[in-house]
Amino acid sequence: MKILQTCWHWFWRQSRLNKIIILGLFAVVVPFVLPTVVSWFRPTIIKVGVAFYTYERASFSEGTTTTHFFEKRNLVTNCSLRRIEETQPTGQAPIANPQSWVLLKLLLENASDQPITHLRLGVRSPALSPATQLLTSPNVDATGHMDTPSRDTRPAYIISIAAIAPATSTVLSLQTPIDDRLRRFIYEDHRTVTVQVPFVSADQFREYPPIVSRTNAIKILNREGLLRTGDDREADEALIATLMPPDNSGVSSSKVTPYQLLPKSRTCSEGEAGMW
Repeated sequence: MKILQTCWHWFWRQSRLNKIIILGLFAVVVPFVLPTVVSWFRPTIIKVGVAFYTYERASFSEGTTTTHFFEKRNLVTNCSLRRIEETQPTGQAPIANPQSWVLLKLLLENASDQPITHLRLGVRSPALSPATQLLTSPNVDATGHMDTPSRDTRPAYIISIAAIAPATSTVLSLQTPIDDRLRRFIYEDHRTVTVQVPFVSADQFREYPPIVSRTNAIKILNREGLLRTGDDREADEALIATLMPPDNSGVSSSKVTPYQLLPKSRTCSEGEAGMW
């Protein structure tokens, strides 16, 4: 108590400028420290890991041939994690609606020996937009939507999960099309794509801000592949293409702006590819 009183008296002895600086630093530090402090007093039964990817489905022509490809990258390092190509004579089997997305992968782990029911969590990130869609691994039933923020809060994507079995994990994907805004944010302004989980709640615990860990991108892909295929084989690329169907907007192809390929990905080692 004496320590708090001493700090309080010291704060009021500072100049107005120093008080503003101190309060500003305090406002910046608290959001990062609060989840750790909360975890000291509340057992962590749900662990949250995150990784960012880009996914591109497109084609390019060289002479009389056209190469169609699917590519998944680690967004943070811009390393290609998986790329599948098929070259055909130009004009044959064109790829439908070339497009690219940012995928925010959330790895949720139930660390307890009891099921977690009616789990809700909010996710904030500049990579999310009203066009964001939620994809889940087969072992959970989840829904999601962008909330309507109040004047004092930023928008968040709210995810609701019916149940997660004891000692199991699940992978959720928040898929956002790369539009002009997001392309400029990532590749022209070179700004960092961040994520914040302001709250998580369930029947088993009250709402609190969880600690979000940066998870190796390869680890989440391997975990998701295991959940989808039931063994250690990688999920078929056709499945990924099915998860990202062409947009049926009904717009005439003559009015569609030509697709611009994403900047070329870097070539890096397998170990570096999954790192933040």
